[in-house]
Amino acid sequence: MSEQQSRQGWIIGIIVVVVVAAAAYWLWTGEEKKKEIPTIGVVEEPQTAPEPEALAQPESQEPAQPPEEPVIEEEPGREPPPPLNESDKAAYDELMTLAPDGALSRWLVPDEVIRKWVAAANAASRGELIHKHRPLKTIRGPITVTGSSAEGYQLSPENYRRYDQPVRLFALANTDAIITLYQYWYPRLAQAYGELGIRNKSFHQVVIGAIDNVLAAPDVEGPIQLIRPSVYYKFADPKLEKLPGIQKLMIRMGPDNAARVKEKLKEIKAKLEEMPVQEQTQ
Repeated sequence: MSEQQSRQGWIIGIIVVVVVAAAAYWLWTGEEKKKEIPTIGVVEEPQTAPEPEALAQPESQEPAQPPEEPVIEEEPGREPPPPLNESDKAAYDELMTLAPDGALSRWLVPDEVIRKWVAAANAASRGELIHKHRPLKTIRGPITVTGSSAEGYQLSPENYRRYDQPVRLFALANTDAIITLYQYWYPRLAQAYGELGIRNKSFHQVVIGAIDNVLAAPDVEGPIQLIRPSVYYKFADPKLEKLPGIQKLMIRMGPDNAARVKEKLKEIKAKLEEMPVQEQTQ
């Protein structure tokens, strides 16, 4: 469970494409000094292998079959979304409506909004956390552990509280409003996804896959044991340590927060799967 960390978690992770993972996307960056840990100490979040520049290095694959795209029904009297390169302010402002009193301003990154959410969703569909071009700001504060090298380490429950506010905002967001934004912005989401050069899946399939990866995270109750083979911490349980990064994030946010995220994602997935699809014609 360890190595340096980088970031955000996908998870409010869903607001529009917060629909993923968002959470995914809440990791932090920092340096930990090499020293003995007292009864309560600070530990860095783990860092997986750096993800390729998702916005700069397209991924090219031959299509096995034409991907299916959602049938987007335009809202009566509403103009289409602005061009992708001019969409930041409009997309950011719409995401801000998903929580009252500007609460999401603490978490949302205001530039390259569509492209960053698409990159995060694409990474989450592979079970990965994105380390660059993140759509959410970092969660502040150090991660805490208890114990020592002699008695063993545990992830402190105090760490879970750092996720409480973003998870609460995500859980309270109106699911229908999320889906409405997703449908309205889908042409730009699909366009940004097309820039990655992937041809064997639609972005809609990517979003569903990202949600499935989060829902597949195991439910871990009780103390989470850590080991420290070198400078950084890892899960003591090899099965947990081998999990994809997005599922490790779910464990690090604690069982209660993870349960709330999963409940909301199930609602969103059910709505997404109700959307009619059509074969891509290009």
